[in-house]
Amino acid sequence: MKRSITFSILSVFLLGTSALIAQNVTEFERLYYFDPDPIEEGDYNFNAKNVVAEASLSKFALTIENNSSDFLLYTPKESAFKYSAGEKSVDLKPYFIDPGKKKTKTIKADGGDQFRQKNFSFDLGGLYQIPSNGNITEAPEFQLPANKNSFTVGNFKVNLRKYDASTREAKAAFEVTYTGDDFAIINPANLSVKAKHKKTGDELMYANDDSKADQVILQKGEKTKFNAVFHIEGRIVDMQFAIMFIQWNDTFVETKAELLDTITFDFEMNEALTKEKK
Repeated sequence: MKRSITFSILSVFLLGTSALIAQNVTEFERLYYFDPDPIEEGDYNFNAKNVVAEASLSKFALTIENNSSDFLLYTPKESAFKYSAGEKSVDLKPYFIDPGKKKTKTIKADGGDQFRQKNFSFDLGGLYQIPSNGNITEAPEFQLPANKNSFTVGNFKVNLRKYDASTREAKAAFEVTYTGDDFAIINPANLSVKAKHKKTGDELMYANDDSKADQVILQKGEKTKFNAVFHIEGRIVDMQFAIMFIQWNDTFVETKAELLDTITFDFEMNEALTKEKK
């Protein structure tokens, strides 16, 4: 009997404390939270800052840093804000973080009126590594000036949009469309051109000189444009009249996404800052 009375008193105390906490929280139009420690997972860094909550929403700035040589895909709808009474998903389009780059986006949950909580967490799911060393699609060499303007190889459709050549420079503008079901990485920096020395007949190779020849990732039905630019001394090859052949090398790569482990951030209300900004 004594234990039952003690338990009842404790229950009343806890309920009263919970009510007091709820009352204190709802006094404030906006709650502010401590920034959690950054999380480092291999070649990836994750940082959550400026965490706030109002009655109808909760949000923070998420920075994802990709220090790997692969692409990273984040699909926000696979993440969730976690509360004691349930969870809320994120309504944001997927986006890529290029190798060696970082992106900051506002992550938000809304659609209710219970977001002012002293503590909550965020499960950062939907992270996919897109390996850059996938399956290389071998493409046939391409003649310049062109004897045909397009070709299809594997899941890649390639079209020559424009070609100009002078004695010292040749520039070919291409468009490529990916038709596969996985991911494609297009890296025009890998291509080169084969030309014959106009005096000796020796075959020579020259790299793509386009300073903007960065790798691009594509999904099914997407396309990208890139240039192949070559510079050869006129005493070796007069590109205005020479027949040359593009060697595609590792320009067209097909690869699959690999799901990474979910990462969790825990958020705690900063009572001092919340009161200060009231």
